[in-house]
Amino acid sequence: MGQNSFPDFYPDDITRLLYDWEVAPAEKKRFILKLIASRIPWQIQLESALDEVKDPYLRVQARNLKSEILRHRLRHSFFKLTLRGNTNHYKDLEEMVVQLSSIGFPDQNYAEIKHELDRIALRISELYDDHSGYLTDELKVQILCQVMFQEEGFVGNIQNYNDPGNSYLFQVIKSRLGIPISLSVVYLLVAQRLGLPLYGTNLPLHFLLQYESDGYFTYIDPFHGGVLLDKFTCEKFLEANGYSNSPKYFTKASTLSMIKRMCRNLLHIYRDNQTKEMENMIKDYLQILESRSTHVE
Repeated sequence: MGQNSFPDFYPDDITRLLYDWEVAPAEKKRFILKLIASRIPWQIQLESALDEVKDPYLRVQARNLKSEILRHRLRHSFFKLTLRGNTNHYKDLEEMVVQLSSIGFPDQNYAEIKHELDRIALRISELYDDHSGYLTDELKVQILCQVMFQEEGFVGNIQNYNDPGNSYLFQVIKSRLGIPISLSVVYLLVAQRLGLPLYGTNLPLHFLLQYESDGYFTYIDPFHGGVLLDKFTCEKFLEANGYSNSPKYFTKASTLSMIKRMCRNLLHIYRDNQTKEMENMIKDYLQILESRSTHVE
């Protein structure tokens, strides 16, 4: 990896902070760990970053502290997200879902995730070029959904819907299986690379996507293979499940609202599975996401 790969990452700073942690009184150790966590860019695998520490004794200490540093890293990222608020530009979506994914897969490699998303986007871009003479927005959406479902195999995990792995990007990329919101996230991250006007839609019970350009609008259901839906069908779905037809259900979802929803899903799953440690961890992160207080970090 090395310093040159990430200009904002300086292993010597981590080494110095680890030394400070080693000699600090007990009441200051947590603060120093928070500093260490905040100095490691989200794209870097935590274990790889800690392996950059040159002092062998401190490197061993860092490995022993890895899970605690990871928790502070997540808390720091989620806290920053609350300060940005409910924007739907999705500039921070990739960072946030990768960070969330590290809860379930602490040793995940972002480079693998990025490679897959880049590869899929390149494939779609090539198909767009092949149809450049008559490429409408409707055809763009059809090609996107065709590649995501028919070629790549992204689809809802109907048989094991409550597997927590369905909510973690790293696992969804690996297995091609997920729940509505996690599959929608994959579509959004690919669409971002292509400059497509695709947005999340926080429909109750079933997260959807909406494509909105000057000349074309549609809803997309990634869970069911990228099927296209009109608003009438969505309204009927709400009605059948006891929800009134309200415009709030069709607004564009922000990164913050999506991460909150994913955390709530995980909280229910871990609670149902009686996985108390994971339940408490997710509850802690959700409290940060649901608070705007500067004291929450």
